[in-house]
Amino acid sequence: MDEHSKARFPLMERREVVDIICQIVREVRGAPDQVDENTCMFGAKGFLDSLRLVSVVLDTEQQINDRYNLAISLADNPAVSRERSPFRSVATLADYILAVAAEQSRA
Repeated sequence: MDEHSKARFPLMERREVVDIICQIVREVRGAPDQVDENTCMFGAKGFLDSLRLVSVVLDTEQQINDRYNLAISLADNPAVSRERSPFRSVATLADYILAVAAEQSRA
């Protein structure tokens, strides 16, 4: 990776990404008192309905863009069509964000 690519796609630490998501999720009405990477967000055990999930996803995309100068799309067709949703928990969303960022850095 050349220096220009490093400047465009700074290294993301998983802990930082988890913290971003947790901060956003804590602000959602109905969020559990304790939010950490094991918090279930969407699906059978999750607390988010589809409208709140969209809000969390959009806010997360914006925070990633602001912090890392990286425009990512988290609700694209590959994410929605996965057998196991990347939106199930804070941890799965963080892992998905890191995978998307890594893929974009190779492009």
